[in-house]
Amino acid sequence: MNGDAPDPALQHGAPAARTAAAGTDPFGAFDEESILGWTLRRYGVIASTQDLAAGLPPWTAVTADSQTAGRGQWQRTFSSDRGGFYLTAVLPFDGDALRWRGFALAVGWSIALRFQARGIARLRLRWPNDLMIGDRKAGGILVDQGRADTLRVGLGLNVANRPWLQDPGLRATACRLADFARKEQLGIDALLPPVLGAIRSAHMIFSHGGLGAFTEALNLSWGEAREVRLEMAQGAPLPERSGRFHGILPNGDLILEDAAGRRFDVPAHLVMRLHEA
Repeated sequence: MNGDAPDPALQHGAPAARTAAAGTDPFGAFDEESILGWTLRRYGVIASTQDLAAGLPPWTAVTADSQTAGRGQWQRTFSSDRGGFYLTAVLPFDGDALRWRGFALAVGWSIALRFQARGIARLRLRWPNDLMIGDRKAGGILVDQGRADTLRVGLGLNVANRPWLQDPGLRATACRLADFARKEQLGIDALLPPVLGAIRSAHMIFSHGGLGAFTEALNLSWGEAREVRLEMAQGAPLPERSGRFHGILPNGDLILEDAAGRRFDVPAHLVMRLHEA
């Protein structure tokens, strides 16, 4: 796709939505809009979009200007200062958690594809849920269950914010989209259509084909092959594994290559974290 002539859904210009209502709930004041088949609630400063969305119905999304208790995978803190993009989208869920394992990767690929069309050509994925530019993290995705019949897809992106001012440890590991794209492409009204469209598209494809429907495309989205170390989940029957990462199998298991060039698989459910060298 030509980054100078993006898909109309990605164009900045016409407003992404029209404000339909304003309201207040226990989390604070919000503006409510309808956009691309979603009901969108915009908040100012809240604790966590993921927590707020827990009881909301499917096809509802929540954004915040900043979060005071943003979180990522394994309950790790996600720095969420003003100037970033913080959203949780609520999707229908059939209750089969095993079948939806790996959905965060499908969402990540779908978002990366649309952002690459906006000219952020270096954006890549890192297993299992990170959006990267080079060796630095630009954002993360968190998928978990809301109600019995819903999934929550949380997305945090460093856009114009500087999270390393809150957490100096991020200075060597984080980046922001503002350093890789034009400012007019990165306002919340410009980002909402591609992000919500990506999440809806990933849900539709995954609901029919599972992770296997994305495997080939995902294995083109990791960037250059990198040396990695796999941190195993507590109680896993395997020791820590290292090697060159070569992607995933249709069932989600990781493919690594050892120093002798032998490839081996590692069950994804036994891996807590992937560390790139």
